[in-house]
Amino acid sequence: MEEAERTVHFTNTYVTDAKTDRQMFRRIRRVPRLIVFLISGAVLGYLVYWLIRLIRESAAQGKPLFSDSSPWIFILGIVLIALMVVRELLAPGTFANRQAKRLQESYGSEHITIDAAFSDDAIDFQNHASNAEMHLPYTSLKLLSETKDLFLIRTQQKQLIALAKNGFSGTDAAGFRTFMDEKCPTAKRKWRKAE
Repeated sequence: MEEAERTVHFTNTYVTDAKTDRQMFRRIRRVPRLIVFLISGAVLGYLVYWLIRLIRESAAQGKPLFSDSSPWIFILGIVLIALMVVRELLAPGTFANRQAKRLQESYGSEHITIDAAFSDDAIDFQNHASNAEMHLPYTSLKLLSETKDLFLIRTQQKQLIALAKNGFSGTDAAGFRTFMDEKCPTAKRKWRKAE
């Protein structure tokens, strides 16, 4: 009876793809990635400074640079830091590829479709690949944020749910923000600036 009385205000359809998976990864790891870049940049600068200093001292003393192990240690450190930075830069694409592979193994397709229906008291989700359903009250939402193409919802149980900005029926991105501001007054919001 209660299901029949529930009024759906608007819906959203989200189809996973590599582009949105990369955006989700960047949002999930935003602060740690920044810390990795700052620390690795500082360490890299420090190692390069000491390597240049060692080269100058060797030249001033007229002795061969690689006569002891010191330059090799600095070069090894520089290479390791550079590899760590490259790995971090490639991480979103790697995440997207792993996600596509996992979906292919689980559901037989690299893309899954998830529908969301927004009613007065909750959001109802339907995963078409697994036929799973989820009922999510607005009171369980902790964080509302967005990327270029997605709205991201984080629950109190630390689940991350994506909605496609271009997947709304019955509203648009601005209407969604207004609706969620009304329904989730206690949730933290990180809306993007107007585009």
